[in-house]
Amino acid sequence: MSRTVNMLAFFKKKRRTNGLVGIGLSNDGIAVARVIREEGVPPVLDACVFEPATDVGARARALQSVVKEHELDDTACSVVLEAGSYSLLLVEAPDVPPEELRAAVSWRIRELIDFHIDDAVIDVFDVPGQKAMGGNRLMYTVAARVPSVRQKTEMVQDAGLDLGVVDIHELAQRNLAAQLPEDVSGVALLYIAASKGVITLTRQSNLYLARRFEFGLDSLGPVASSSNEDEDAAQPPPQAIGWLDGLVVEVQRSLDYYESHFSEAPITNLVIAPMERKVPGMVSYLTQQTGMTVRSLELNSVIDVRGELDTAAQVRCFPAIGAALRVEARSL
Repeated sequence: MSRTVNMLAFFKKKRRTNGLVGIGLSNDGIAVARVIREEGVPPVLDACVFEPATDVGARARALQSVVKEHELDDTACSVVLEAGSYSLLLVEAPDVPPEELRAAVSWRIRELIDFHIDDAVIDVFDVPGQKAMGGNRLMYTVAARVPSVRQKTEMVQDAGLDLGVVDIHELAQRNLAAQLPEDVSGVALLYIAASKGVITLTRQSNLYLARRFEFGLDSLGPVASSSNEDEDAAQPPPQAIGWLDGLVVEVQRSLDYYESHFSEAPITNLVIAPMERKVPGMVSYLTQQTGMTVRSLELNSVIDVRGELDTAAQVRCFPAIGAALRVEARSL
């Protein structure tokens, strides 16, 4: 199968930089993006590629090929676990020293995951700005299967990259939300894939809430189109109303939780991540139903890009770009 999205030009002459490579995995391929950071200037996305690959071995070979072709060996790397390979849970934080958090949390989530706790690798991250509710503070816990994490680790290391972080989609999405001008006052970023979606609420680079929903573009059928012509239509077609109402419910539930649990001003901005197919009238309908300021995200307008990302590249490489924008050096 031929490459399906364009590649931005990698530097052919190898040089040591403060770059970070992000890798996004999906059932149909592997995405690789590199972000260069230099002191005093905004980060630059200087590479972005998606290689079709339908099995684990093909993805490993595709990554090795990209690393070899573009001389990325020994470059720092962050790999995003694919959807369905981990659980993200919001739990009460145990009252224990920081060094004991993971062990303590593992006891709290053992009945909440669908695999044995001894087969899990655990990480935790805090939730900022919580209201005093009379109970313990909440924190996010990530639980992933050890074999899945080990497989990704070995794949990256075999390709010659320097693995620094095993990441999750929600935090990669947070990194992209942090680039938006709306993030200063708070923004809801809505990501919709073929069969599911993720909404994140962030403010000033802090992730306050991440929620998944189990429907996506495939449930719309032929209503969604790859054309941009009708994206700004005044009204969506009747057969799309129910689907859009489902999105409205997910957004409103997220906002209600945020406003009841955090000591922050309401979030009034909703941004829609690049989608493989457009839904006519989506922006106007969500604006009407939520009362928020709604827009579609064009990554070229918020990231310094060497070249230009077409829509397919923005969709396919979205998690990889988010991973490459990571600043923290923590990992599963």
